[in-house]
Amino acid sequence: MTDIAPQPKDAGAVILLGPDTDPNNPGVFLVKRSTRLGFLGGFQAFPGGQRETNDDEARVENCADPETSAMISCAARELFEEVGVLLAQGSQTLTSGQRASLLDDLESKRMTWSDLLTHYGLHLDANDFTFVGRWVTPPFAPRRFDTWFFLASCPAKQTPAVTEDSELESGEWITARAAYAKWERSEVVTVPPVLHALKMLAGGLTDDLVERFHSVPQAHGQPARRIEFRPNYICFPVRTPTKPPATHTNCYLIYNSNEILVIDPGSPYEDEQQALADAVDDLIREGRAVREIILTHVHPDHVAGVNALNDHLQPEQGVRVPVAAHRLTAESLPDHVRVDRFIEDGEVLEMNGQPSIKLRALYTPGHARGHLCFYDDRTGALLSGDNIVGFGSVLIDPPEGNMRDYLDSLARMRAVPGLSVLFGGHGPAIANPYQKIDEYITHRRQREELILTAVRDGASTPREIVARVYTDVSPKAHGMAERAVLAHLEKLEADGLVSQGSDGAYRPIQANE
Repeated sequence: MTDIAPQPKDAGAVILLGPDTDPNNPGVFLVKRSTRLGFLGGFQAFPGGQRETNDDEARVENCADPETSAMISCAARELFEEVGVLLAQGSQTLTSGQRASLLDDLESKRMTWSDLLTHYGLHLDANDFTFVGRWVTPPFAPRRFDTWFFLASCPAKQTPAVTEDSELESGEWITARAAYAKWERSEVVTVPPVLHALKMLAGGLTDDLVERFHSVPQAHGQPARRIEFRPNYICFPVRTPTKPPATHTNCYLIYNSNEILVIDPGSPYEDEQQALADAVDDLIREGRAVREIILTHVHPDHVAGVNALNDHLQPEQGVRVPVAAHRLTAESLPDHVRVDRFIEDGEVLEMNGQPSIKLRALYTPGHARGHLCFYDDRTGALLSGDNIVGFGSVLIDPPEGNMRDYLDSLARMRAVPGLSVLFGGHGPAIANPYQKIDEYITHRRQREELILTAVRDGASTPREIVARVYTDVSPKAHGMAERAVLAHLEKLEADGLVSQGSDGAYRPIQANE
């Protein structure tokens, strides 16, 4: 396990304002990322993307800094590729058909970005791009970006549009206040820099707008610790000795006007425990009290910070905060982590205060025997623990893990009506919940078929099966892959498809046996 987060890659994004927008409530072009995308699929965003190697070759006037010039070029190219807006000097002479031809030249790679601009007599001008912040993805996901955000006005004769082959699902002009209100009603999922931009723009195009954009440390490259993908649901990643590629575990702070629920305070590290305690204190100072500490399951990266948080809270609240979990989780915990109350399947945790938040507990074993998920039917949010996470797949490791139980739990989660977002134990929120659950189920079924085929072809041990089936996995991960294979073999044995001999080898069971 490593606690070194992956280095972020450079990216650029454009907050595009309407050409004749209301300065008191400006309109912005907001897009929705395709639900097919593995990273932030279904999220609301601004047009943008990763820097390419030749972005620094494009000419940018009125810019003396090479790095800023390259990022303006990146943002402008991504804006053109994603929504067809060519924010370059000289583009006003082009017809919509000519711009479409240029875009085809770029996407087909007949011309590079810089060659295209030069060939058609165009150039970028830094005065058309106002730098409003540089946000870095928190270190809780293997894909991270250092994104430069630029504010720009849409040219009067150009209309942004999302094409069918784009990584975007849709796009729309919407006022900043209306967009922010949709987030407040839990109708959309977005990331902190987009939410911050909408909030700043909702205050109008004032003389101090750029200053307001830069008013938070996150706009200067300090990763956000408190991530509110949805109102009243704070994701607070803490560094933990978890399974790679993860380096952090998500602690969730669910709050309303009166109460706070803390879910999975999992870090054993003092600096991370203090950071979490400070975040909880911020909510307490606004007039709330911590009602319970809740555990989704037994694994150390989800429970290791329980006592530290309670030690911090006890002097302020006068008593230790009750810890709640499933009975099987309580039975498996070490003696120093005490569970005060058992949570039963179907139990509803109703928080006192506004808004009214009711979380229904779902018993979903498989990754762990006592695993619980929690569903809010008002907003469609499902806290999925480690059953589904924001990137990669989930390890099912016997004897605590059970593959048949896990597939049954996935099916139960798939049957929950009205899902709109999954908050997993690792990585960002998932805004395409049903699609993601289907991907997990399909992945497991495919692995099972390949494992059964490998056994029928003569592979008889988890190591031999991994060598044949897990060709897409790094050799460094083969140890974990063998544990996953064992979980599949136990299920196949229970299904009557394989048997384990006295020598430990697995063999197929013929249909007539």
